[in-house]
Amino acid sequence: MKNLLKKELSELLNQQMLLGLLVSFILIVLLGFVMTSTVSESMETSGEVHIIDLDQTAFTEQITEHLEKQGYIVETVSENAENPAYEKILAEQNWKEAVVLPAGLMDQLFFQHESCELDTITVLETTSTMVMMQADNSSAELVRDAIAVLLSRNLLGESMTFLENPVTLTSYTVANGKTVQANAFSLVSSMAMFDQLMPLILFMLIILTSQTIITAIGSEKTDKTLETLLSSPVPRSMIIGAKMLSALIVALIYAAVYGIGFATSLLFTVDRTAENMNIGSAFSEILATQQATEALGLQMTPIGWIGVIVQLLLTLGIALTASTILGGLVEDVKGSQTASLPIVILTMFPYILSMMTDIRNMELPVRMLLYCIPFTHTFIATGCLRFGQTSVFLAGMVYQAIFLAGVIFCALKLYQSDLLFVHSLGRKNKNT
Repeated sequence: MKNLLKKELSELLNQQMLLGLLVSFILIVLLGFVMTSTVSESMETSGEVHIIDLDQTAFTEQITEHLEKQGYIVETVSENAENPAYEKILAEQNWKEAVVLPAGLMDQLFFQHESCELDTITVLETTSTMVMMQADNSSAELVRDAIAVLLSRNLLGESMTFLENPVTLTSYTVANGKTVQANAFSLVSSMAMFDQLMPLILFMLIILTSQTIITAIGSEKTDKTLETLLSSPVPRSMIIGAKMLSALIVALIYAAVYGIGFATSLLFTVDRTAENMNIGSAFSEILATQQATEALGLQMTPIGWIGVIVQLLLTLGIALTASTILGGLVEDVKGSQTASLPIVILTMFPYILSMMTDIRNMELPVRMLLYCIPFTHTFIATGCLRFGQTSVFLAGMVYQAIFLAGVIFCALKLYQSDLLFVHSLGRKNKNT
C-alpha cells in the first residue's frame, strides 16, 4: 500500500502540477490585491456628497451642515448661471456624480410649500452594471433625505404628504462630453446585454477549446499517433495549422450554440416580463433610451462591430495556439488535465475584474499589468469604442496581433523540432 501510494503521488505531484500551483497562487494574490484596492477606492468615494448650488441661500448652507454632521464629506460648487454646463463642472471638479440645488429652492419649499425638482448628474464611463449600482445617485439620495429632515423641523404644521416627498429627482447622464436627460443605470442596462454577454461567452470558449485541444494532443502522444503523424511527409506547419483550424471551427460552433442559447433565454425572460407591462410605455422607454444612447455617442458603429469580431478572433487564435504548445509539452492525457491551467487563470483574471469593475479606469500600474494579458483587450473592447478610447482599442488589437505572431512562431519551432519526442512537461529526458 505504501509503495502504491508513493507511486501515485509521484505521478500526480510532478513539475507541471507544482508550476501550475505556483502560477495560480501568484495570480490569485494579485487578483486579491487588485480587488482590495478597488473596494477601498469605492469606499473612500462613498462618503462624499457633491453639490452644485444654484440657490446659494441659508437653507442650502443648512443642508451642507446637516450632511457634514452625519459624517459625510460635502464638496460644493456655487453657480449663478440658470443652465450651467454640467459636463464641464463635473470634469473640472473630477466628480463622477452630483446633485443640483436649483435657484429658488428655499422660496419654493419654505414659503410656497411646493415640491421642488432636483437634477442629478451622473458621469457614465462604463457599461458595468455592478459599478453603476455602487454609484447610483448616492449624493441625490442623501441631499433629498437632508431636505426632508430640515423641513420636518421647521414646517411641523404642513401636510405629511408634502413633508414626506418635498423633492423629486430628474436624472441626467454625461458621457463623451455630452449631457442628456436620462437615467445612467437604464442606459447601462440597455448596453450590458452584449457588453457583458460577450465576455462570458469568450471566457467559456477559451476554457473549453483550450482543454479540448490539449487533451486531444495528449491522447495522440499516449497512443503514439502524434509521432507517426509528425514523421509523415506532410509539412509540420500544415499539421499544426489543421489542428488550430479545427479547434477554431469547434470554438465557433460553441459560440453559435451559446449565443443562440443565451439569446433565447433572454427573449423568454423579456416575453414573460412583457406580459405584466404596458406595451406602449415599455416601447416609449426603449425608444427614449435608444435616443439618449445615440445623443451621447454610445452606439457601436458597423466598423466598430467588425473591429470587435477581429479582436475576438485574435483572442481565440492566441488561446488555441498556446494550447497547441502546451499540448505538445504534456506527457500524456493525465498531464493534459492541468496543462490548461495557465490559460484558464490568465483568462479568468481579467474576466472577473471586467465584471466587478472597469479595467480602463483602474490605476495605471494595475492597468498596465492587465494590458500585458492579451485576453484583457477583448473584454474591454466595446467599452473603449463606446467611450471614445479608439487608440486604446487599436493598440490592444496591434498587441494581440504581435502576440499571436509570437506564439505561432513558437508553436512552429516546437513542432518542427524533436523536443516533442525527448521532453515533456513534468518529465525529463531519460538519457540525460
